[in-house]
Amino acid sequence: MKGNIVASLDLTDEKKLISMADQIGSSVFALKINWPTILSCGKSIIGKLTKYSNVICDLKIADIPNTNRLIIEQISRENPWAVIGHLFTGTDSMKALLDNAGGVKVIGVASMSNPGSNVYLNPNFEKLVEDAKALGCYGIVAPGNNYELLGSVSKIKGNLKIFSPGVGAQGGGYKQAIKAGSDYVIIGRSIYENPDPLKYISELESGNENHIT
Repeated sequence: MKGNIVASLDLTDEKKLISMADQIGSSVFALKINWPTILSCGKSIIGKLTKYSNVICDLKIADIPNTNRLIIEQISRENPWAVIGHLFTGTDSMKALLDNAGGVKVIGVASMSNPGSNVYLNPNFEKLVEDAKALGCYGIVAPGNNYELLGSVSKIKGNLKIFSPGVGAQGGGYKQAIKAGSDYVIIGRSIYENPDPLKYISELESGNENHIT
């Protein structure tokens, strides 16, 4: 594992997913999976993917504390590297994740990369970042396709690590996101839909972003 690229593998075919993990796992910092993958392949896919790289479960957990506890207890048994949960549900809900995560790192969502996040979530990023720091989260999510917002998050993040989606298919640039303050850049379709994902990853890390549109 190396670098600061997190490959978001939103694949629902287990054979294709494992093949992609085998191909790129040692070239990225982590593999990120979401609900579609877990619903189609079962939660055991988490443990299978840990053979290839760190695994981040991007479940964006957002419920009352007891439900959050039940979810994190189930997921942590599969030994992912980290899990992502929402901060907007309140400090009690996020604390339930942290208190029951065991050795699994918890990343809180402070802002998102889709335009709709500008209505409710993104305007409250300052409070969400402060909550994440006070609670002891490992990191936060902030968009890699909104450099102004990402820069603002970076200024107040403290020791939190920033994980940035929105790079590649959603228009963000790898170099620009890093410059704005991202610690780890999350890239999905531009990797797993690429005919040569290893070459793509290598070109990003070497400073060539010609493949990003």
